[in-house]
Amino acid sequence: MSVYVDREITKDPKSLKEFKDQPTLMEMTKAALSVLEKKKDGFFLVVEGASIDKMEHPLDGPRAVFDCIELDQAVGIAKEWAKKHGDTLIVVTADHNHSMSIVGTHDRRENPNPDREGNGVYGDAGFPNYVDSNGNGFPDSPDPDIQLFFGWSNHPDHRDDFQFNPSFEQPALVNEGSGQSEPNPVRDPNALLQVGNLPGEQSNCVHTVEDVSVVASGRGSQRFNGVLDNTEIFFAMADAMQLRLPAPKK
Repeated sequence: MSVYVDREITKDPKSLKEFKDQPTLMEMTKAALSVLEKKKDGFFLVVEGASIDKMEHPLDGPRAVFDCIELDQAVGIAKEWAKKHGDTLIVVTADHNHSMSIVGTHDRRENPNPDREGNGVYGDAGFPNYVDSNGNGFPDSPDPDIQLFFGWSNHPDHRDDFQFNPSFEQPALVNEGSGQSEPNPVRDPNALLQVGNLPGEQSNCVHTVEDVSVVASGRGSQRFNGVLDNTEIFFAMADAMQLRLPAPKK
């Protein structure tokens, strides 16, 4: 599927191709719940905002953030459903962290192409000027004059003008002859070179090892607190659902 920005805002034909009527994560969540709620014995539903990871690998912060909003709204739909069905546990977490950070803002009001000089941090960052005129929870445009400034703790050699790219492009491409990645000449060709810190063959950023958040609500949610090993999430959910797990094999 195309990511939210390309699907719902820019309607980029390069991304959509012949699939011009793709559903949102919210629509798919509603559809899944409408089918599964008919099951008398309950159900287990996984809703994944997969494109958050899909866009963080190629260093596309704006597209990743819009897909975070989409996941947040899908969780909101699940919470509204749970209000009418009290015997429900909702768990929200991630399977790994990533290298992206929101560092400040990028301001191009005085210069349309300020490069890194347009980046503001701490008190100089101010606030971005995204607008949500229709109140749907998504900014009307991912490309305002003052937008979020994204930084990356690991990345390949690439060029970055710190602004939204109207059409998605990979940051780097692997040279078939050398096997080493090189900045994609199509993406931000006039921007400053960002020297990478990954092995030369890596063309995307990679996962990181920091802890991720886990939040829960509803039946059994008290089991999700403190610091948990990732394997404990499964057993906490199984316990809340009163599942009989097979004894470990000797």
